[in-house]
Amino acid sequence: MSELEQFRLLLRIHTRILRTRMVKMATTSRLMTLTLAGFLITYSVTAYFLFRRGLIYFGQLPAAGGLLIDRMMHVVFFCFLLMLMFSVAVTGYIALYRSRDTRWLLSLPISHRVVFLWKIFEATAFSCWGLLFISAPLLVSFAEIREAGAGFYVRTIAGLFPFLIISSALSAILLLTVVRWVTRKQLIAFGILAVVLFLVGITRTIIHEREITERLGFSAALTFQQVIRHTDLTVNPIIPSTWYASSIIDWSRPYRIAGSLLHPSLLISWSLMGVMTLGWLAKHWFYRSWNHSVQNAAIAALRRQPPTLAELPALVHRHRPRTSLLSRVSGRSLAAVTRKDLISFRREPAQWIQFLIVFGLLAIYATGLRRLNEHLDQPRDLYLVAYLNLAVCALALSTLTTRFIFPQFSLEGRRLWVLAMSPLKLQTIVLQKFFLSTLFTSLAVSIIILISGNTLNLGASDTLFFTLAILMISIGLNATAVGLGVLFPNLEETNAAKIVSGFGGTLCLVISFVYIVTFLLLLAWSRIETFRANQVPEHWLDGRHAAEALGIAVALTAFLTTIPLIFAMKRLKRLEILGNL
Repeated sequence: MSELEQFRLLLRIHTRILRTRMVKMATTSRLMTLTLAGFLITYSVTAYFLFRRGLIYFGQLPAAGGLLIDRMMHVVFFCFLLMLMFSVAVTGYIALYRSRDTRWLLSLPISHRVVFLWKIFEATAFSCWGLLFISAPLLVSFAEIREAGAGFYVRTIAGLFPFLIISSALSAILLLTVVRWVTRKQLIAFGILAVVLFLVGITRTIIHEREITERLGFSAALTFQQVIRHTDLTVNPIIPSTWYASSIIDWSRPYRIAGSLLHPSLLISWSLMGVMTLGWLAKHWFYRSWNHSVQNAAIAALRRQPPTLAELPALVHRHRPRTSLLSRVSGRSLAAVTRKDLISFRREPAQWIQFLIVFGLLAIYATGLRRLNEHLDQPRDLYLVAYLNLAVCALALSTLTTRFIFPQFSLEGRRLWVLAMSPLKLQTIVLQKFFLSTLFTSLAVSIIILISGNTLNLGASDTLFFTLAILMISIGLNATAVGLGVLFPNLEETNAAKIVSGFGGTLCLVISFVYIVTFLLLLAWSRIETFRANQVPEHWLDGRHAAEALGIAVALTAFLTTIPLIFAMKRLKRLEILGNL
């Protein structure tokens, strides 16, 4: 059997599995199907109108509308390129080097190259559906604004496949190179160096912009020039996203120019080159990199091997007087479980790297509000920016809780019976996960809100108001993620990204989004007099609707916190989950 036939065999098997699951979901889980369909339709329609209004607004700017729209398309697809590469790298690493399925496939008479290419294809298919889902309303609204014909959609869809192939190939090559040739210490050193260089570059940029503003003053032309200058990276001619974005812009024009064939040709040629390079590297590097990863895991396990009988007395004597603060506060059993979760989080780069990226970008964004604050003269504008900042932090927090907190219970997997036989009850373990996740996420996002309040010069009272608001949102989101994670577990899956993609993860994301929107509308209602009178209130409860709105917001948070946890506790008490092990 040739390698092509082996790949087609895997594709046929997984296609049948996917089709069977979809038919079963449509017939037995109608509520799940209707929820997913309703969410997809609602998002598509809403995103289309929002993108359309935004593009119309940019297009109406005198002399710069078309340029801003074109540059925005470059920025969007540059971000899509980075997101897709990161997602494929994380998902592919888990599927290739942390999955038992890969070990089983390697024991079969299947080529190692086929196994690698199939896992990368699976990771790409799993990662790119969200990109397609997000970009579809944007492309439709862009085509309508530019009055592009039906040929635009055909060319855009045809050009999207080479773009996805290039992105996934670059990510897979980078993953294979790092696992095969880079050690953990080298990777950590490179990460620290990258962070230092990034911070130095950000600092130099801020100082340079401040000098330009002090020397030339603030003007619309200067702001436009700085916005264009900061996005020059997204139009670099060696980046694949530039080729695809330029192709889309060319295809949307009513006339064709001779140079419009250059970027599609680059996409096609480099996608073929990427497939060939990836196939060659998979044949020569994959099995060695997989073997290298297994050896490192075995060495790490040997370093953590239990002590011998001769070493036990000295070890007990050495650790007897030591009692951690966590053990004194929560007890030894809860402290052990908490320590296990923290160590697992530290040993999983796919989790803490994403946390650092999200909160790092939020911190940089929060510090950048100082420049915006220099031109917010009206209280109405200041509070509008403050509420939008709260919305950004809340939406980022909902993404993290759905992505990481929801699958925590399911990741216990078939080891859950061990926890069930421990002195701790499963209900206590679930509450421990809720309090631990709430503590860390609330602390991180509260720091972002405090930085934002300082940069916007909101004052101590208003900064405390928005900090308490984000703390309430954090409690509600974490309770929803933990509770739904227990109600909709997937104990057979070890990939957190695949656990989130099920009905429970989708429902958690939808409920989190609806809760955030409702909560923010209630907060805006409590300050409606500020927007109407354009005056800063002296106290939080100033206004006719402030007490009512804040009371409803607190009640909504309490409801969303208690109800999922109560249902989760009832299910654990009946031990329905353990029956599926």
